[in-house]
Amino acid sequence: MKHLLNRCRAALAIALVCLIGASCTDTETTDKTSFVIYYSGLTDIGPSMEGIVSSPTYKGATPSEFAITAISLKGEPYTGSGFSIHPDNGAISVSNTKDLPVGLYRISVSCQSGGKTHQFDNVAEVNMMAPVPDGIKVEPNKLTADYADIIDAASTVQLPTAQVTTEGEHVSISKYEIADGEYKRFFAITPSGEISIVKGSADILPGKYVLNLKLTTKAGEGIFENALEVNVTSKPLSLTYAPATGKVEEETMGGSTFAGNAPLLKGSTDEVIYSIAAVTPATNKIGIDAQTGALSVAAGHGFKAGQRYVIDVKVANAYAPEGVTFAAAFAIEVVSFIEPVANLAYDNATRTQATAFELKHTPAFVGDEASFEFVDLDAALQGQLAIDHEGTITARKGNTLALGNHTLKVKASNSKNAVTTSFTLTIKENENFFTYIRYGNNLGLPVEGNAYQYRAYSADELEALDIPAPTTDLRAGAKVTWSVQAIHQMKGITITETGVLKPAMGGWKDAQCGLVMVTATAGEGEEAVSVSVPVFFHCAAAINGVSVEYSPFVLQADPKKQTRSVKPKLVGVTNASLFLMDYRRTFNYYNINGNHVNGQPSVSGSFLQGLWDRYFETAGGSLNYSSKNPMSYYVNEKDLSQALAYVDKDGSVVVNPNKWTDGEYANGAFIGQMTFTTDGNVDYLNNSKNTNQVFPIFIYLQ
Repeated sequence: MKHLLNRCRAALAIALVCLIGASCTDTETTDKTSFVIYYSGLTDIGPSMEGIVSSPTYKGATPSEFAITAISLKGEPYTGSGFSIHPDNGAISVSNTKDLPVGLYRISVSCQSGGKTHQFDNVAEVNMMAPVPDGIKVEPNKLTADYADIIDAASTVQLPTAQVTTEGEHVSISKYEIADGEYKRFFAITPSGEISIVKGSADILPGKYVLNLKLTTKAGEGIFENALEVNVTSKPLSLTYAPATGKVEEETMGGSTFAGNAPLLKGSTDEVIYSIAAVTPATNKIGIDAQTGALSVAAGHGFKAGQRYVIDVKVANAYAPEGVTFAAAFAIEVVSFIEPVANLAYDNATRTQATAFELKHTPAFVGDEASFEFVDLDAALQGQLAIDHEGTITARKGNTLALGNHTLKVKASNSKNAVTTSFTLTIKENENFFTYIRYGNNLGLPVEGNAYQYRAYSADELEALDIPAPTTDLRAGAKVTWSVQAIHQMKGITITETGVLKPAMGGWKDAQCGLVMVTATAGEGEEAVSVSVPVFFHCAAAINGVSVEYSPFVLQADPKKQTRSVKPKLVGVTNASLFLMDYRRTFNYYNINGNHVNGQPSVSGSFLQGLWDRYFETAGGSLNYSSKNPMSYYVNEKDLSQALAYVDKDGSVVVNPNKWTDGEYANGAFIGQMTFTTDGNVDYLNNSKNTNQVFPIFIYLQ
């Protein structure tokens, strides 16, 4: 946490390469050969920010000799400085941003692959923003909130807020956003500029967070750097030494010492002081660094082999000045001899793209109480590789390590000495690697930018739907296994060995929508790659002579932004001005690419239950998990910003920003029943005898 403040100040929005077909969009550029390059983007930077665009993902022979061939600014050639590229891995760096002109930069890149030079135009984008005009400030510019109150979604404590304000009338702000960054999900900002902490953010940690704001004025978009500092405070909550034991040699003529690692503290580091609460058996020969918590034993300790000392460590900070004691936090064992480290070596290794793996040092290594660390690890590898206290290097499945050779340098050390070694890790192409499945639609909509969706007007028509085999970027001849799972309605749907979907007549439900998940798995075992996509269906039956058709009937919504659907097509309505519709009941959420719990608001621990909790906490009223209030236009008519989403008077569905989050933004599909009336009678929408009930649209939050 000691580096959290600096990391926040330098936070940049780095879009990760997406491996799930319709869930996000990459900058993808191809030439006319089989070589393909995928770059991630760097956005929303200001005059004091610097960063690296992570190395690209490739398909084809291992590339090298990267070079920037052209840069454009606002569509015109740019010849200034500020951009560079690593010749081996293609990582694009942005530096000296204080001198960069404002605007959107598009970067073109060339590289060598398979004995050919490949050119990719406008493959990466960087949005350099001007600082906001003078006269804009945040009041107060520092907030303090207790960690326990933040993580408890049911807490009744009112968390503090801050307001973006302007001095005088020369500045008018039309749009408020929190600039993209690693910690953005923990905070929210309203359309009027009020900044708040998202209650229920379970993965937030104590520490100081510095927010940058993206504001739109008459002069255009600007970035307000270091606009607000939020101090999440807590007493010391946990203390972890890794490993939790250490060894020291018994006293000899030459003497011996012990120097331990600093622990990981969960809790505020404001005014932190570490001390030893007790040692069993008692001794005054063990010391602790009051600022870092690292334990030590100085020469002249007189310890004998076979002794073992257990240390209780006390940690005090500004929010627990009396201190919190962590019993048996560390143990020191006395041994007759600690062997110096020697013979550190790793075999050169080749591993497959995007697979999980581990690398161990050779058995020849010797040394007691050794600690291991990377030396000069390339920025593109940081966060992709980890090394533990035994020297085992690991990478998780789905890692984005670039294809090609990587030189890794590792150091092992103990109280006697230190040794360093290096080896080559080669990442080879995964023959099973692919990135998308595309099913299209039968509504005449562009495939790009729309969810995959099909409408039928009868059970017979549903069963007879002609859904072509999907397009993919699978390799020719790849061994693929297809599967389909009915998520909402669509009973009996099947899939062929070529990925063709076959809905069943039994999946028909009048005036309802369905959702299935299709998964394609290429290959088997460790190198298998799976991609899953949702496909939606609409059973467009008339209810009491009226049909409601949205096209598209899947509203794709960024939960951080307000999104509005198209207006529905109404069939069987003689006077559209008297047609009213509102969300009513049976609300369901289905997680797709996130970590939320599925189900209705009544399901314990479900994502919707948390959203209902926060709505009633903010809007007031008695908490009711069967209530339509969080989704109702008419209940929230005086302040529509309180609703999670609603059906506007023109029939379009509006999703409000920063409502669909519990610390992690929604990445899934929502559907609920709506009721309608054709005579303008608002009260009839809630009438229990109203049989005008439809499920005409999904909200797909990404």
